Formats: sequence, structure tokens, C-alpha cells
Amino acid sequence: MTVLVVDGPFEAGTDLIVGELASAGCPVFRMDTAQFPVELEFRASFNEGCWEGVLATAHHSVELADIKAVYWNRPGTFQFPGLSEADEHFARGAARIGFGGVLSSLEAPFMNHPSKASAAEFKPRQLQVARAAGLTTPRTLVTTDAQAVRRFAKLIDGPIITKPLGTPVVAHEGGYEQMYTRVVDLSKLDGVSLTAHMFQEQVGKDFEVRAVMVGDRCHSARIDAGSDEARIDWRTDYDSLTITPIKTPCAVETSLRRYAAVMDLAYFAADFIVRPSGEWIFLEANPSGQWAWANSAELPLANAISRTLEEWCQL
Repeated sequence: MTVLVVDGPFEAGTDLIVGELASAGCPVFRMDTAQFPVELEFRASFNEGCWEGVLATAHHSVELADIKAVYWNRPGTFQFPGLSEADEHFARGAARIGFGGVLSSLEAPFMNHPSKASAAEFKPRQLQVARAAGLTTPRTLVTTDAQAVRRFAKLIDGPIITKPLGTPVVAHEGGYEQMYTRVVDLSKLDGVSLTAHMFQEQVGKDFEVRAVMVGDRCHSARIDAGSDEARIDWRTDYDSLTITPIKTPCAVETSLRRYAAVMDLAYFAADFIVRPSGEWIFLEANPSGQWAWANSAELPLANAISRTLEEWCQL
């Protein structure tokens, strides 16, 4: 009756979940795909229609048949030290198809299955599904054409913002740069042609909300920003934020359940802007969104996730 936890080693939310599971006496096997194959061994054989085998580290092991629930967040990439670039490319592909294929075939409920989480990362589709589910969405442009951006800004007749479409971290020779949402300067669009960029109308806000869906229940945190930078993107200045639980409007929660059903997700974190009028505007939904910063006795997110995993183990 073990919960398999697949994530990197430095995720605060995952640490909280593992702690909750341990307190409840629920066995956990935690691993990171980056441990394979140097620190993590596995063997699996296909018999009578299912995979049987074992996952093992130097200190712990679990039979695949004993895994009754999977928490899959943001594990690292496979590591093959000492191989040439060509051999590493081959080895990584084999690991993804072989090792990853066995894990993704486990006959246990996932939060979330990696294939579903991957498909749910596409922000343009998020907007389409959210709108069809009944949520209000901002006017949006995805383009490589700077002139199209200027025409869009003229149509909006107000400020527009841009946000990263891919991984929001860029590696440079001098280190790493975090990419945040920013207000667009129409005189500085030279890099737009290099790849796809997303632009949206800047929605007037009273405050923001992160709505965390666990199963069919929504747990929402109101975010009040205390600095100019955080008013544009609250991730830039956590120290200035005031986080308080907030009731999710029934219509919004119903729409988020529809969204979860279409995307086939057991968990996701959706971001909203709430207008001064009280209207909730959907921005995006991250299938592995962080929430540890909002976890509290009043908003027990770790407990909600761990209890769901425990319940799955008892099915």
C-alpha cells in the first residue's frame, strides 16, 4: 500500500506531502528520475498483462505491485555522466521509453500522469479549455510578428503584458535568469521574431488568486501584492505578499471541475486576476504548480493532497 513520489529533491510542497503521509503511517517510496540509473535501479517483467518488478536505491526498495498511488510532480532529467553527447542522447531516449514507460504503465491513480501533465502545459490550449468550461479569459495574442503586437496593442487600447511560454528560467554563462510577466514596451520588440511569444491585455485587478484543485475540491488563496513589481507578477517579491484563504465562487469552482475533466488532471493550480468588480479572470493553470508558500492551518493543502493519496491506496 505504498505511495510512489516522483519529484526533484528540493520541492518544499513535496516535502510537506511526504511528512503528512509519514505521520499517517502511509508507506512512501520517494525518487527522482535524475537518480536513474546511477543511484536508482529497477527491473520489470511483463507477465499476465501487467508489469512486475522492483525499484531500489541503496537504502530503500519497493515492489511495483505494492504501488497503489503515484504523486508525480517535476522530476529531473536522466543523468549519464561520462558519456559522449551522442551516447547520452541515445541513453536518455532509452531511459525515457524503457524506465519511463514502465512507470507510466503502473496500474495506480496518478497525481498527475506525466502524459496528462505534459499535454496540460500548453497555455494556448489552457485558455481554450478554460473558456469552453465557462471561465472568463483575457484577450491574447501568440506571434513572432512585431507588427502584429503593435496592432494588438492598438486594439486593446491600453497596456499589454507578455509572459514566458516555456520554462521561465534561462541559463547564461554568468548564471540563471528568471523570466517574469512584464509590461510590454512597444519600442523594444526586436526579439519577438526569434520564437513564439504570448501577449495579453493587462487586466485591471483588485487582487489575485491561486486556486488549487485537488480532486473535485478547490482550495483558493487570495494574493495581495505590496510592491509595484509584485502587482505585475507576484512571484517577483514574495516578501511583499499577504496570503489569505478565500472562498471560490461556485460558478468558478464548477468550471474548474470541467477543466480538470477535459485535461484529465487530479491536481492543478490555476491563477486568476479578480477585477475591482469582483469578476474572476482566468490566466493559466499549471499541472504542477507550487503551493507550499500558501500552505497553512487555514489552507491545509499538503493535508488535502496527502489524504487523497491515502484514500487511493485504500481503494
